[in-house]
This record gives sequence, C-alpha cells and structure tokens, in this order.
Amino acid sequence: MPPPKGVWNPIEGPADYTMTKIVHNDTYPEIDPTKSDYTGKSVFISGASRGIGRAIAVSYARAGASQIAISARGDLSTTESEIKAAAKAAGRKEPKVLQVKIDIADENSVNEGVKKIEIEFEKVDVVINNAGVIHMEKESKLHQQDSGRWLQQMQINIFGTYLLTHAILPLVLKSSLKTLISISSVGATCITPGLSAYQISKMAMTRLQEFLAVEYADEGLVAFSVHPGNVLTDMAGEMDEDLRKVFTESREVYADTLVKLSKVRREWLSGRYVNITWDMAEFLSEEKRREVLEGDLLKLKMAV
Repeated sequence: MPPPKGVWNPIEGPADYTMTKIVHNDTYPEIDPTKSDYTGKSVFISGASRGIGRAIAVSYARAGASQIAISARGDLSTTESEIKAAAKAAGRKEPKVLQVKIDIADENSVNEGVKKIEIEFEKVDVVINNAGVIHMEKESKLHQQDSGRWLQQMQINIFGTYLLTHAILPLVLKSSLKTLISISSVGATCITPGLSAYQISKMAMTRLQEFLAVEYADEGLVAFSVHPGNVLTDMAGEMDEDLRKVFTESREVYADTLVKLSKVRREWLSGRYVNITWDMAEFLSEEKRREVLEGDLLKLKMAV
C-alpha cells in the first residue's frame, strides 16, 4: 500500500486513505487488463516513449486494443515492440500501432501529429494525456528558482495539455467511448515548497477537466483527471532522498487502473479527480457512485 497513514508525507492529499477502505501500490486482480476487452477500440497515449507512458500503452495492448497511437518527442520503437509483445503474450491480436512525434508545447507539432492519427484511425475512443514535466527545485523560495524551468512546466503541463486536447477532441467525439483522461497529480491539492510551478500547473489541468465536462456534456464527452500514485520515474533523479521514500506505487497499478476506468463510459466521473491507489472494486461500486454524486465530491473547491 502507499506510505502508512501518519508517516511523513508532504504530498499526502485529501481522501488518499479515506475514499476506499483499501488502497493499493501494485496491480491486483480487479484491474487485470486481460479481463477487459478493447477489441475494435482506438487508444492514444502521449508521453509514451518511456516510463509510465510506455506502461500504459502495454496495459491497453494486454486489454486487446485494436489501434494504439503513441506520441513523444523521443524514440518510440521500444514502446511499439513492447506493445506487440504484450498483446501476443496476452493472446490478443496484434494491434495497429502508430508512432507520432509530438512536442505538446508546439501547436504546429500537435496539429500535424493529430492529423496523422485522424488519417490512420479516423476516431479515438480513449485519450490519455500523460505527457508532462516536473523540476524538483533545490531552493524552496520562489525568487531563488530558475524562471525558465518554472515557465517550462507551465508550457508543457497545462498549455501543452490544452493544445493536445484542443486538437484531438473532434476525434474523441466521433468514437463510442468518448473518454479523455488527463494525468494530474495529488500535487494539485498540495503546497510543497519548491514545487509551485508543477503543483499549480496540475491544479489548472484538473480544473480544465471540469470545464470539458461542462462544455461537452451535451456531446457525451467523459473527461476526468487521475493522480497516478507516487511512481518513481526518470524525473526522480532530482528528488530529495527523504521524499523518494513516499514514492511507493508501481507503474503497473497506474496503467492497469486506467484500463479499468476507461473500459466503459463512466459519465458520473466526468469533471472529477480519481486517485489510482483507491480500490477499484469499492470505488466503482453503485454505493460509492451515489456517495460521490450526492456530495458532488472529487472536484476543486474553496472552503469558506
């Protein structure tokens, strides 16, 4: 499970340990992607050249997705190979894999990449806005931090997510699942000195999903944000050793949970925030659905 309740954890968020009775830090039978069937479905994952983005692509391959588009600025050949190997190992038909070079902070790059996806796939059932960046500033006070690194996080995490969403929405709205998931962070609800750019950008991204849910409700869009758990990635090299200790989740629990969440249309989640460590058997129950809707929970609000 995540770090035990009560231990030092500067990025503990609301309902981390209370939304469900059980929380997870690794994959488990309820979210096994081989129990889902994405035959005939198209999926797009940004930031898929390595780490958790690659893990997401592999999980959708194991679930039988027929078409998988992957994007990044870097090389995607290893991800494609792992997608095909995972599909084969799971007894699935080999998916059509489309590699697209996209810099999500560059509007021309985004538009050109999405055009290629449209030509090859026509529509996209599930979009995972995974691409992002974090800089762990050594200095906690704003005036001591590098303004270029601060701005870059805003440009990629929120403006880049906006650009990609802006371009690909028409393809999502042509599909049957019409599901768009943006990878936010528990940081959207925290104040951690030295992480102002990252946490503000993730707060804005989370709020963006609320706007999408309202603006496109009449067209059937399901848009929500997800905290991927505290997963150690390549970016952890800048991280303080004490902080690294609270990063206990595996890439697989994150990736497999996304497959579980998007396998059917979950209109009640649109505009809301989900923590992947929550137990999905309980969280996706009818009782929990009613609790969330009646309390209008899992949205950004101001306490007054």
